Amino acid sequence: MQSSPSEYELVKLSKEGNIEAFSKLIDLYRQKVFQTCMGFLHSRDDAEDLTQDIFIKVWNSLKSFDERSTFSTWLYRIAVNSAINQVRKNKLRSFVGLSKAVNDFSNPSENADHRLMRTEVKQEIKEAIGRLKINQRKAFILVYYQELSIKEVASVMKISPKAAESLLFRARKNLQKMLSQKTN
Repeated sequence: MQSSPSEYELVKLSKEGNIEAFSKLIDLYRQKVFQTCMGFLHSRDDAEDLTQDIFIKVWNSLKSFDERSTFSTWLYRIAVNSAINQVRKNKLRSFVGLSKAVNDFSNPSENADHRLMRTEVKQEIKEAIGRLKINQRKAFILVYYQELSIKEVASVMKISPKAAESLLFRARKNLQKMLSQKTN
């Protein structure tokens, strides 16, 4: 039984023009890239379109990938920058769901008042995240939506881990402040 090629081997083969190897890289990262796009765009169709565009961009610029960082870091950097550009281009409000509980509206036994209240809370969270400064928003989405470590966030954003921690701290503090103002 032959073992599957490593990410490094897939990248090397892809750089040589091997479409099958690149297809395997897409399979490895499609969902994470899509989730990153959703975190900024909150439109399934827009996120799917942008995910495709990102992989086309990656394929076209793969030869320039110098491997000073990992492929995933390079890919996330492209995904985040592409999503931000898309938000700017379409003037969309950015947001990301804070928890599955806020996003889960599928409980048929839940009464209409409770569903409405949850919808309002979800909207307030979206608006608050959309008002974060762009670097705070990036750090927040990468940590809470993509579940990257602070070190990985720092690498994606090309900043120090301390700077990434600081951005995340300020993002949480600003979100708490914005959301607590809504309830007062």
